[in-house]
Amino acid sequence: MGFNCGIISLIILLNIKGSLGESAKVFCSPQTICALRESEVDLECSYSNTIKPQQIFWFSSKLKAKWRNEEDPEDLALDSDYAGRVTYKTSSSSSITSTLTLRIRDLRERDSGEYQLMIITESGEKYSSSTAITLTVSDLQIKMISDTDRKWTLNCSTSCSLSSKPNYYYWYHNGQPSRPTNVDERTWSLYQTDTPGSYSCSAGWTPRIHSSSVCVSGENCWSVIYSERRVCVLEDSSVDFPCIYSYPSEQRVTESYWFYFQPGVNENDLSKEEQFAGRVEFLGDKERNCTLRIRNVTKRDSGEYLYRFLTHADRFSGTPGVILNVTDLQVKMSPSSPSEGQTVTLTCSSTCTLPNNPTYIWYKNGQPVTNKPTRYNKLYLESTSPEHVLQYSCALGDFPDEKSPEHITVLIITVGMVIFLAVILITGLVWRCWVIRRKRGAEREADVQTGTPVDDTYTALNPTSMSSDYDTLTQVRKVSSSGLYSSLNPATMSSDYETLTNATGRPKNRKP
Repeated sequence: MGFNCGIISLIILLNIKGSLGESAKVFCSPQTICALRESEVDLECSYSNTIKPQQIFWFSSKLKAKWRNEEDPEDLALDSDYAGRVTYKTSSSSSITSTLTLRIRDLRERDSGEYQLMIITESGEKYSSSTAITLTVSDLQIKMISDTDRKWTLNCSTSCSLSSKPNYYYWYHNGQPSRPTNVDERTWSLYQTDTPGSYSCSAGWTPRIHSSSVCVSGENCWSVIYSERRVCVLEDSSVDFPCIYSYPSEQRVTESYWFYFQPGVNENDLSKEEQFAGRVEFLGDKERNCTLRIRNVTKRDSGEYLYRFLTHADRFSGTPGVILNVTDLQVKMSPSSPSEGQTVTLTCSSTCTLPNNPTYIWYKNGQPVTNKPTRYNKLYLESTSPEHVLQYSCALGDFPDEKSPEHITVLIITVGMVIFLAVILITGLVWRCWVIRRKRGAEREADVQTGTPVDDTYTALNPTSMSSDYDTLTQVRKVSSSGLYSSLNPATMSSDYETLTNATGRPKNRKP
């Protein structure tokens, strides 16, 4: 096999630093947004294309107590209170700007606050929006503003002016839709009625988001009140849906049950469904308590649950119901391709927001982590020196046996190791050229027609007998294929390198 030794050129690009002009800016619009609880909202910030982001994320200063360093903002998407509710979308606003959109789903009133965009370049320069977007999350509220001659005027409103105004809204009487009414821009219009009972309202574009009900002219109205409208729980655990209900005093409850809501499907008693056999327990009574317990929940159990009770004369269902999300734990790494000197953040995440600010336990190769900094659902790893292949997993403090099902393998390679291997490669190639030139000279002098095996010095460079560091590098290819390492992987090396691999122990006769 021929080997052409001309001029060997190897170019290694290592973190070329550049400068950014003062024209690079980050700007956001609008600066104030009002959104409805349980709905979703988009926040947008644009930045100049002269900025070349290595990391780009949204943050909120109200969360700084959760950060490792209050001066270094952390990605909102990694915060446990926003788990499963945050997504990013990048788009090109124009030829000179790009936009990163933050979408927050299932808004809670505690989401109210200021949000900003952060950009970190490859050279470590940071850019953030000079002004934050202020988000206010409001619940729907019903107020009875007049009571004249047994006619009641009700007002459905919010604490701030909604940024996305609905064209209409619905009123509900005793849980049943009444009629849509055009929106009055000032007060969301008013609803007048002379019929006693329980009333609630919803925005036209979010019919499953209701206000709390109010009782008009009566001590006991038809109602079902759930303590939580959305519940997130870990797979294989148990969950309770606390609930109370009421009805007119002249009524008598004859039957009650929970059912799993599916459009177009019969609303059967949950305890009689095969899917829930032996796993549901009604903890309530026929007076006021309607709490439900489900044991050993699975992801298939995710969905909406409603309570219904029947009297000798009527029936009532608590609409909308409780939405259950069942999740497992997953470990995510940021940044995904760390470089020397960077801090790697591992996040124990879920697909929904777990309640009660749970504590988290971290494991390294199956053993609890005790010597590395942790904060809430995050574990921080310093990458200042090479580490071996490590497996990290996480668990909740209340469920230490429920570890994240998929371990994440973290391997940190410093630039120094890559340079060392590159130097070895260059040395091997140069040595190969010298050996071949020397051999050709000997052939011309002695007119030798057969080749000789390569000497032991070259054999030391055979990848199959490389040091443990190189073996570790080979393992990286199976876990995380960074572009820089791939160029050094023997499986993807050029034909010249294959010649280098095949040379040892397999001498081939050279024909004249």
